Amino acid sequence: MNPAPFFVFQFVWFLISWTALAALFVAPALRRYAADDALAICIAPQLFRVLGVGLLVSNLAPGMPRSFAIPTAAGDSLTAFLALLSVIALRRRWPARRKLAWTCNIVGTADLLIALPHAAAIGSAQFLTAQWYVPALGVPLMLVSHAMTFRLLAAGHTTDAATAPG
Repeated sequence: MNPAPFFVFQFVWFLISWTALAALFVAPALRRYAADDALAICIAPQLFRVLGVGLLVSNLAPGMPRSFAIPTAAGDSLTAFLALLSVIALRRRWPARRKLAWTCNIVGTADLLIALPHAAAIGSAQFLTAQWYVPALGVPLMLVSHAMTFRLLAAGHTTDAATAPG
């Protein structure tokens, strides 16, 4: 049985679900936070992108073409690292915090824009076993996280030093 239709169904379902949760619960709650803290919250899901390394593990994604697995795992890991730097920088109010946040979001979005068509072209769903839920559940969350982050970054608000955590 071809797994692609099931994967697409779950991917679209989770994209709709994450978008609804973000719009109905997260976005209204973010208004209570300082701008940098709200931005850190939106970037935080990117910390879990290291799950993409599972594509390199044969029993998680048996037969996954290395031409897809290696660049995807690398892009996900780089995004996770940039997310960690960004979250720390935003919480500690480092001067370069907004540049780091922009860099994380641009790199992470570019990685997804490259990986998603490549995944479709190779029929990646057929190679996923235990790794199935990372792209089905996680990638839609990453897309919503990137969209919310871009929205906050484009607004351009920053946190005053007076509100920086101690």
